[in-house]
Amino acid sequence: MMRQSTYCFRNCKGNNLANWRVIGYYLIPPLLALVVLVGVNFKTDLSAFIIAGDNAEEMLLASEMQSGALSRRYLISIGSGSTEAVSEAFMQPLKARLKAIDGVTEVWSPGQSAVAIETLPAVYGPYAGAWYSLNPEADLAQLFSESGLQQRAELLKKALLSPQGQVVTSLVKHDPLLLSLNAFKAQGLQLQTAQQGNKAYANLVLETAMAGLDVPAQKRIQDTIRKVFNVYNHKAQTHYQLDMTGVPVFAVATQTLVQGDIQLVSVLSTISLLLLFLLVFRSSSALLQVSCLLLTVILAAILITQQVFGYVHGMTVAIGSTLVGICIDYPIHAIAHAQSLKPAQRLPIIAKIWPSMVLGGITTLVGYMALGASGYPGFKQVAVYAASGIIISLLLTRFVLPTVLSTQASRPLNVPFVATWAAFCLRFRPWLLAGVAVVTVISCLGLGSLHWMADMQELTPELDYLKQNDKRIRARMTSIEPGRFVMVTGNTVDAALQTSEAVYKVLDTLKSSPALTDYYGLYPWLLSEHQQVVNKQLLSRYFTPENLARWRQALGQQGLSVEQLGHFNDPQAHTLTLPEVLATPIKKLLDNRVIQGQQQTILMIWLAEHQPEAVKAAVAGIDGAHYFSQRDLLNTMLDTYTDRAQHLLLAGLLAIILILLVRYKSWLKTLQTLAPALLSALIILGFWAVTGAVISFLHLVGFLLVVAICVDYGIFYQENRSGDRALTYQAMGAAMLTSALAFACLLVSDSTALKVLAGVVVLGVVLGYLLCPILIKPNDRQTG
Repeated sequence: MMRQSTYCFRNCKGNNLANWRVIGYYLIPPLLALVVLVGVNFKTDLSAFIIAGDNAEEMLLASEMQSGALSRRYLISIGSGSTEAVSEAFMQPLKARLKAIDGVTEVWSPGQSAVAIETLPAVYGPYAGAWYSLNPEADLAQLFSESGLQQRAELLKKALLSPQGQVVTSLVKHDPLLLSLNAFKAQGLQLQTAQQGNKAYANLVLETAMAGLDVPAQKRIQDTIRKVFNVYNHKAQTHYQLDMTGVPVFAVATQTLVQGDIQLVSVLSTISLLLLFLLVFRSSSALLQVSCLLLTVILAAILITQQVFGYVHGMTVAIGSTLVGICIDYPIHAIAHAQSLKPAQRLPIIAKIWPSMVLGGITTLVGYMALGASGYPGFKQVAVYAASGIIISLLLTRFVLPTVLSTQASRPLNVPFVATWAAFCLRFRPWLLAGVAVVTVISCLGLGSLHWMADMQELTPELDYLKQNDKRIRARMTSIEPGRFVMVTGNTVDAALQTSEAVYKVLDTLKSSPALTDYYGLYPWLLSEHQQVVNKQLLSRYFTPENLARWRQALGQQGLSVEQLGHFNDPQAHTLTLPEVLATPIKKLLDNRVIQGQQQTILMIWLAEHQPEAVKAAVAGIDGAHYFSQRDLLNTMLDTYTDRAQHLLLAGLLAIILILLVRYKSWLKTLQTLAPALLSALIILGFWAVTGAVISFLHLVGFLLVVAICVDYGIFYQENRSGDRALTYQAMGAAMLTSALAFACLLVSDSTALKVLAGVVVLGVVLGYLLCPILIKPNDRQTG
């Protein structure tokens, strides 16, 4: 009686423990969802996911594009829709209304120089003796000649009588020779000359306080800009048209693209996989159990990614949705084998096939780790997300799921066409092997004719409409070629300015040929402290009594006051620095061309129409200066990514071979297990070579994933730990369908990169699965 009571107590205790495990199993997903909702920072900036530089200059430029002045500005174009000019009476009130928008700090016309001209006396007047020239020897010799001083007196008279006479009057107190205007006169106020004269468009620059990649704020501002324009356009009874471009416009558009992909892919893949699972296993309870497991996996993977990176990218979630198709493999094998047996035998059979799951998980992890090292910045997150998900899925399948499955009804698994294909392969295996051999040889012969992608922008054709709009607007506003300039770098601001002054001389020479129509440097707005010192020293030598007498004579001939203007002011000892200039309204003319990092400064010298190779050759000999092209940078990154992906494909393959060799201790068995994965990737490559499809590094990354996933199929088919090969292949079929369906859902996204990746993986996993019974000779003995 005591023994029976003890047995009942232990049995009840065990049942209670199992019940608590089941309750906990179903409670974990909502609890994790609450933590994710409260504690995870989601981002959707595509530039951070896709592009990152490999050197300090590129990284600094990327940082500027994300949070600097370049990222905060809109280029706005108002068109009349005809050849008529846009009314200035319309533009002035519109500027005031736009500036009143919350978050907008300034609105101005691109050629607007009034603020700069009014600022010149205060900013540059006291430093006239240091600022007057980049070539002081030649300029001073000409200025202090007898004819030069007479011409300067004539210029002074005209300036005093001009509409800007009041500004000139305040300037001559410090600078009677108008030396501070010397540079601006020589350069022709270059920012104004850069403007086009198409009166059918009136253009504005609008600057915001928020970074361009602060998408919620920028979306609100864009909506408000359109609303303000439409209301005022209607009120003024005009029919003008509004266009705008800039980093914020691209940011909002790409977030809309990403959000659409996230929602569509996530919902579609989840619903499709759940319906497929329900169709295959014909059990709503099994569907609920696996759904809870997958929700736990995904939510835990998001939290781990948050802990590692401090945020989770939207594209990580979009691509990570395919993780559902991979992580579901393990519970599929567990349920497929457990449902075919009585409840008491289910835990032992899951434990029996567990080593095959672990080995398959390790090989898949190799693929995702290589994916993280591919060079695509966002794939680092995907690798962490996927790796953590696979590990959690394996652990839940082995130690938690069996308890939940203990009450599951027995149902044999029957995936359509699987048994038929297996029987067909068994019957005609020699002929099928010969066919695979022929196709493999043809594929190998075609590899030499693969067409590699040469332009990285082909990966984002979905953004072409934005690029075309940007090109149209910039063509209306300036002759500067966007995305191409001379980039000057230096350890300090002054070092970079000195280098840029050397570049100006080279570009001035190049302007005498058809290779360069014009350029727009930072001088006369900025000048190195070194050049300022040189200018002051040389100018002091010309302040002689003889030159002063000639200057007074020239003033008298023009009827100007010798008493007020007939003197030379000694140059100030202090030099004018970048921070002092940026503390004035001139800042808005410069801050998008000066990027300061902690240990490096970058200056941009804008170029008008030019021949890239000629400019490259001209600046090649100047240390710290080189020609920059955004397209060239992207294409260089593409070459780097492709080369890296080729090495990673080989390294990942060698790692998987080593893992299998350690497991099987047989080259034959290792190669047999790996053959379906390898040949599926090879045959697809050969097919694309024959059809002339363009291949990018993303295809190679996809092949690495194909190998990592399909090796799982080879492992399960080779080891057949349950002893029932037909059941093993049925479970593999269900796993293959879920993986293929999960990646196929990416094909409906708008992202070309995701479509490329999806196409490779879908074809690869299906082909790898079909090749298993052909390439791996059936062996009914179980692997121990």
